[in-house]
This record gives sequence, C-alpha cells and structure tokens, in this order.
Amino acid sequence: MLNAAEYRDTYLALHVCINARVPVILWGPPGQGKTSVIKALASHEERTLKVLLASIREPQDFAGLPSIQNGRVTLVAPDWAQDLAEDGNGILFMDEVNTAPPAVQAALLRVSLDKVAGDCELGERTSIVAAANPPEQAADGWDLAPPLANRFCHLDWELPSEIVRNGIAGNWPSYSIPSVDEAELAAALDSERAILGGFLMTRSDLTTVLPSSTSEQGRAFPTPRSWEIAGHLSAWITAAGMAESVRRLLIRGVVGSGAAAEYLTYRDNADLPQPEAVLENVAAFVLPKRADQVFVIGASVINAVRSNVTPDRWHAAGALLEAISAKNPDIAVSLAHDWLKIRPVSKDPKKPIMPDPKVLHSMLPLLVAAGMI
Repeated sequence: MLNAAEYRDTYLALHVCINARVPVILWGPPGQGKTSVIKALASHEERTLKVLLASIREPQDFAGLPSIQNGRVTLVAPDWAQDLAEDGNGILFMDEVNTAPPAVQAALLRVSLDKVAGDCELGERTSIVAAANPPEQAADGWDLAPPLANRFCHLDWELPSEIVRNGIAGNWPSYSIPSVDEAELAAALDSERAILGGFLMTRSDLTTVLPSSTSEQGRAFPTPRSWEIAGHLSAWITAAGMAESVRRLLIRGVVGSGAAAEYLTYRDNADLPQPEAVLENVAAFVLPKRADQVFVIGASVINAVRSNVTPDRWHAAGALLEAISAKNPDIAVSLAHDWLKIRPVSKDPKKPIMPDPKVLHSMLPLLVAAGMI
C-alpha cells in the first residue's frame, strides 16, 4: 500500500499527465477513488468531463457508426465525442478498460493516442485518462493489448489509510502543480531530447524491448513512441521545478522500471557543460572521449543557438561541428542537418551568411557522403 508521500507523488504525476495531454491509466483495486479524483481535478480546472464505462461499450461507441451522406461513407461519432470536440479542452475518462473485450480495446487505439473517435477529432488539448483493476481483481478482466498499453503512462493507484482517515473526516487532500512557461518547457524539451539521444546511443538495445510475458504486455515497455513520451513528461517536470520522485514515477510509468532506472542513472550522471559556456569559447573547449557525451553536447549547443540565432552564435556552433567531425564524423553529420536549417538570414540578400571555409572544408565531404548536399 502507498504511504502518504507516495500517494502525493502519484497524484502529482497524474496531474502532470493531464496537463501535458499525455494519456494516463490508473491501476488499482476497486473503490480507491479513481473516478472521484478525476472528477475533482476536472471541476477544479473547470474542464468538461466525460466518463465512460468501457466494459459495457461496443466498438462502434469509440470507432463511430457508418453513415452514407452524399454518396460517401463517414463514421459518425457519438455524442460524448462531439461534446469534447466542441469544447476542445475537456477530459475523457474511460473506466474499467481492461474489462472491455479485445474488440473494444482495438477501437480505443485511435481515441487514446490520436484523440479521434469515428471521424471526429477531439482536439489536441483534450486529456485522456483511463482506469483499470488488476486482472486478478477485475470482473472478467483481460490484460491490456500491447499496442494499447504502449499508448499510456501507467500509474499504480491506492489510497493510504491515513488519507482515507482524514478524508472521511472531511479533509481530502488536494495538490496542485506549478504553472509551466511555454518557452521554458521548449528549452527543457530540447535538453531532454539531447540527453535521451545520448542514452539511446549507448543503450540501443533499449530502444524497443517488447515484453515476453502476458502480464508485462499490458504495462509499460520501451518503444520509440514511449521514449518520446518519457522525454516530454520529464521536460514538464524540469520546467515546473517538481520533485525527482515524480519524474521517476512518470518515466517508469512510460518505459517500465528497468529501462527507467538505467535512463535516470545516465541522466543524473551526465555532468556536462552548459551549452552557453561552450558557445562562448569553442576554441578552448575539449571534447569528451565518449561519443554519447559528444552527441549530447553538440545537440544542446544546436538547440541553444536555435533559441537565439545570431551569426556569431551560428558560426560558433559550426566551429564545434568542425571539432566533432575529426573524431565523430557520424555525429557531426547528424547534427549538421539541424545546424544548416537554422542558418541566420542575412540583412543583405546579395551576401548570404555562409559557413566558415574551415568548417566547409571539414564538413563538405561528410555531407556529400551522407547525401545531404
């Protein structure tokens, strides 16, 4: 059973998923207040909430009903989907999803990730939340199919005794998450992607790890999609200045405990220089020997330049790529693609800003070989 601190972290992790618009599923025994918490969150944020009991639904309740109009077949979405689409900022809560038969789970695939029901788009700002009882506790429950499970962040949910005791006395806890500045979130996401790219360079075997047992297939496991979601959620934690314990819950909920532990260890021990410090004096900067660290530094510098493009900063990034190309040509080529895309625009159209001749001399053969020019 969770203690009060673990419950708080889980609540905050749920709240982050809802605000980050990442599909999240709560796993826990019956009667643990999952529906009540979602209703309270929706009410607090004044967002439209639609609650569906997946176990009594049919596939067409999510995939839509065929209708012929003007000689064309369209999939008409049910009322709940049209209401969410009109709102554009609502919450869809699907309860008991693992008691839904496989055909209904298949219909949930587009709803969960693409936010589409029938031919109705629910809107990018619509949040998707699900709840499930463990199969051994569910009425005629199934394990989630892997394609559906891989679309969610999985959180274990259970009410600690002290929370229940205080709640029955009228003091149910409520926690809020800090607001996130969009610019800070974008910067945090760039940084997280760079670190994640370096990690997967060293542990390419963790890029995709399909679970072997039936029970594992219905929970979190690593795929390119789930790593992307993990990076997005981790960036939210950084931008909001939230606790590392919440970050651990979220990443573990997306890629599984083993992969999450390895990534977080790598992330905590990266200990790399700030990109702005590198840009200030590229000539004096000594590249690390490890290729993954070189990639993270290079990607971070490119991202820093992208956020504030000037000719001097762009040329400094080019000088770093020149240094990288000497020992890590493959990394230099992959980074050069983004570097060329952010080339600053000259004030004089007749005199476009061009890379330093030394950089061109070192990079040109690599770019030609890679088919980029």
